[in-house]
Amino acid sequence: MKHVIVGMICWMLLAGGAMPCSAEDRPVVTDMACRAVTVKAAAARLVSTFKPATLCVTCLGLQTRLVGVDTDSKKDRLQRAVHPPVAELPAVGRKSTGLNFETIVSLHPDLVIMYAQKDGVAIADRLVRHGVPAIVILPESLASLYATLRLIASAAGCPERSEQTIGACERVLQQVRARVGDIPRVRRKVVYFASSRGLFSTATGDLLQNEMIEAAGGLNAGGALHGYFKEISPEQFIAWNPDVVTLSQEASARARTMLARPQFAAVAAVAGNRIYTFPSNLAPWDFPSPLSASGILWLAARCYPERFADADVTDEIDRFHRTLFGKTFGELGGTLRDTP
Repeated sequence: MKHVIVGMICWMLLAGGAMPCSAEDRPVVTDMACRAVTVKAAAARLVSTFKPATLCVTCLGLQTRLVGVDTDSKKDRLQRAVHPPVAELPAVGRKSTGLNFETIVSLHPDLVIMYAQKDGVAIADRLVRHGVPAIVILPESLASLYATLRLIASAAGCPERSEQTIGACERVLQQVRARVGDIPRVRRKVVYFASSRGLFSTATGDLLQNEMIEAAGGLNAGGALHGYFKEISPEQFIAWNPDVVTLSQEASARARTMLARPQFAAVAAVAGNRIYTFPSNLAPWDFPSPLSASGILWLAARCYPERFADADVTDEIDRFHRTLFGKTFGELGGTLRDTP
């Protein structure tokens, strides 16, 4: 985690798009691990190595440039609805189980988008040594998500795409700020987020989910923790006594079964039946991508329904997807399973 934070600081200092061109007139970008990478003026062949990166590419309207993606993105319903050929692209592996280096190189990419965790930086450096431009991204806050979009768009030779996508996110977030921004911290709902790993795996203050909760007007129960997802004890969960529990879809069924046990009956969220699952049946809204703007809107409306009584959340989500993808959430085959 330490080297990632250092890289983020470096990125914030050096961000701003392309650096001066080299002697060969090829632009250089500084990625989010503080690596200077020489790229083509317009990258026509992109490889994405993990799902948030693929979503960022698609939200930028660059999905037709993909020539290889991570295994999970090939199955993603939103990706397939927006760009059906993604299902037929070569798979390059998974961040969790390992990437196929030889497959990536064989695709002759102009740009590979890597993750900052695990062995991402080392693989990116190895790719560069093989003559393949590779950038590292770390979208673990709204600011770094926007920086990620600008980095990818700049490296792909179309920086204007990022501002269009960021503008769409900000229009949604401004609506949320207008409704919940004036709530004093002492009156904010304490929100517990259960990750895809299970009920007792929660987001720390270093992750995008923490900022999503805060942007929605809440306080993250695990906000004082550091690092990536942390395992906590049932006793800690009870002691935190969250007002609202939000569940990643992959953990939802197991978590709800666990929360039905008598030992959790007095927890405020359980007693008040304020247990919600992030609702999209397409790409999830609870991890780093521009779609987290939809997640923030949905969560704010769940935490403070009285402040959204006159708002049509579904309509706003449709409008947001139309701006990004040219079709509404419904037209893409989306349904909302747990929406106010």
